[in-house]
Amino acid sequence: MNAIIPLAGPDFIHPRFGIRPLVEVEGEPLVRRAITGRPWWRDGTLGPADLVFVLRDVPEARTVQGFLQVWFPGSRALLLSDLTGGALLSALAGTALLSRPAAPVCVDLVDILYDGPAMAGLFADPAVGGVLPCFPSDEPCYSYAEIAADGSVVRTVEKRVISSHASAGTYLFRDAPLFLRAAAHSLEHADALAHKGALFLCPAMNGVIAEGLRVLPVPVGNVRPVSKSFAEPAGKDADA
Repeated sequence: MNAIIPLAGPDFIHPRFGIRPLVEVEGEPLVRRAITGRPWWRDGTLGPADLVFVLRDVPEARTVQGFLQVWFPGSRALLLSDLTGGALLSALAGTALLSRPAAPVCVDLVDILYDGPAMAGLFADPAVGGVLPCFPSDEPCYSYAEIAADGSVVRTVEKRVISSHASAGTYLFRDAPLFLRAAAHSLEHADALAHKGALFLCPAMNGVIAEGLRVLPVPVGNVRPVSKSFAEPAGKDADA
């Protein structure tokens, strides 16, 4: 598996907490705690060399880069010169450094902690193009998925409650080519899918569905929404 971690958003530096990826959560810096707690890290499907970090070229990013190389030796990182049009576009930049484009791609916003089941083998079915970890909620600060009677996702939206299935902030795609096509779908339908002018990850799952592939919702538990601690004092939506 590959993983892209977009950290290039306007909230990289929080006015109260400082450098957001380095804020201590459950005894560890947030970015490290989130990545090493994911089921694909714990089962060895994802390793340090499979990680691509996307940051914005600000002085604090150099500090974060230094820590990332220590915690995740062999990982890759790139610096963007400016803000992008949303987390989806930041993640797109990371595809340039993927070590295995034919392997599944996880885009992880690393702002929600959770416990989840093993997910190895979910792409064994060629009809499955995406996997969306979800948890129960009715708060509009999250993204949501509408689930069909057959248990697959039929629609996803950003920051709008259309069901009780909230996204846990991690998005798994069958491979890099499919992720790129899903991103292209968001760009082509930006009028309907953008939120406050920005393109996010969850609506990109509509692009997977448009390809005729299934998106599977996977329930996760013990959810700790770290993003709420950052977003509420700052008065803005989480971005990357």
